[in-house]
Amino acid sequence: MDATAIKNIRKEVKKYIDFADEKTVKMIYAMLEVEHKEDAWTDEAFITEMERRTKEYEAGTVKTFTLNEMEINARQAYNLNKK
Repeated sequence: MDATAIKNIRKEVKKYIDFADEKTVKMIYAMLEVEHKEDAWTDEAFITEMERRTKEYEAGTVKTFTLNEMEINARQAYNLNKK
C-alpha cells in the first residue's frame, strides 16, 4: 500500500474515532497499545528464550514435530474432543 493510501486510511480512522462510543475507543486504544508493546525482537527475555530453544533443537535434545505431524495431531485431538 502506498503512502497516499495509508494517509487516506488514517483520515478515515480519525473520523470514526471522533464519533465512536466509549467502548469502541477503549478497544481501539487497547489494540494499538498491545501492538506498540509487542516488538518481541527488542525484548531480551524473548530473544534469550528463542536462543535457548534453538540450541536445544540443534543439539537434538528436544522432541520436534514437522508441520504435517502437528496438523495430524491437531486433527486427531479435535476429532477425539468432538465425540
